[in-house]
Amino acid sequence: MRAGFCTNAFGKAQKAMEACIPELGRLGYDCLEFWDQYLTNANLGWVKETVAAHGMEIVQVCPYFDFTTSEETWAQSLRDAERHIGYAVELECPFVRTYTGNVGSADASPEQWRACVEGLKRICEMGAERGIGFPLETHQVIHSGPNLTDTSETTLRLLDDVGMDNLQVNLQTPLLNETVFQTAEQLGEHVVHLHAHNWIEEWPRLTFLDSGDVDFGAFLRVLRAKGFDGVISIEHGNHHPPYETAGHEIGYLKGLIADLEGGR
Repeated sequence: MRAGFCTNAFGKAQKAMEACIPELGRLGYDCLEFWDQYLTNANLGWVKETVAAHGMEIVQVCPYFDFTTSEETWAQSLRDAERHIGYAVELECPFVRTYTGNVGSADASPEQWRACVEGLKRICEMGAERGIGFPLETHQVIHSGPNLTDTSETTLRLLDDVGMDNLQVNLQTPLLNETVFQTAEQLGEHVVHLHAHNWIEEWPRLTFLDSGDVDFGAFLRVLRAKGFDGVISIEHGNHHPPYETAGHEIGYLKGLIADLEGGR
């Protein structure tokens, strides 16, 4: 397992990236993620070289797909997927973060489910020959908007209906009517990337991983037992000033990873 950080916590401007990449490398992070809003206008060669120069890798690029709203958003999502596959290839990045759309699982029509499954199949086929994986981000409405991946059951349904090996899971908790431990038990074997959070009482009262209501170490032990060996990536790192968050979390994560990989 490795420690990662989502650079969107620092904003989307080039100046912010010029400051945060060296600092995250100095702190000891292994991997970074970059968002569509930055990548659209970025010099990808500079991004790749700068991240590598500071001893890190790019693990994921993060667009927003919508396969459920309309034919227009469906078609645009395919175009966006093609663009981000290109980014991933140029950046030597294994994952393109994947969304389903803007409808929750309980409200989706059979046609919306069908359209989403077909769209996910298409992007997985597009990326397969390039070795690109598409981790589905589990996402319920409290995170910012609804997705079909708002429960473990519906996430597993999508994985099964799409039937592509490169459709995987980017786990973000909590999900609807599930504890984080129930989610980890159900989805753990499919999780290749973790967007890590903790909170006090409820979202969006986010805090440090070792300070919230969730026993994050116990949660990660469940995922580890299910085979998780990917990147634990700090997302929404601006619940405190982002540099403070980054500095706090790296020590906790590195210690936790060492304990789990040491079998203790």
